[in-house]
Amino acid sequence: MSSYRGHLRGGVFFFGLAWLGLWGIYRSGLVGDAFVEAFRGWRVLPLLAVSLVMALWPDVDITSKAQKFFYRVLIGVDIGLLLGKRYQEAAVLGLLAMVPIVSRHRGWTHTIWAAILVPAPLLLLPMYLEGKVIWAGLPYYLAGLVGYVSHLILDRKFL
Repeated sequence: MSSYRGHLRGGVFFFGLAWLGLWGIYRSGLVGDAFVEAFRGWRVLPLLAVSLVMALWPDVDITSKAQKFFYRVLIGVDIGLLLGKRYQEAAVLGLLAMVPIVSRHRGWTHTIWAAILVPAPLLLLPMYLEGKVIWAGLPYYLAGLVGYVSHLILDRKFL
């Protein structure tokens, strides 16, 4: 079991490992320039931020710093959706925001399927907004997946 800071440190560590692994795969020729471009220079910083946020997310099911952070962000996003007259999206976000607080700690939020599904909006939202299949969200999804799995590893729920 790790603390808030421990999960942040773990998120940085595992993101670094994944980043190094990606460069190794790139140098071996298995992935092309277009994909790796999202991980170069300053572009890596938003990906690191996503990874760190997802490293904290599984603890949203208890009263914690992570829970306070996420619910403040969700309220802001929900208000923005309402002001933008995106009522269906605001309703879905509000419903989904309630799910973690009605479950037990280390329940579904600490499972591998949650690690796969919770960051999925990072992959799917660009497709929804564009109305077609695009892969712009894939680097963010992968960063979120790495952060989430780092939490599970540190809590000894995975591997």
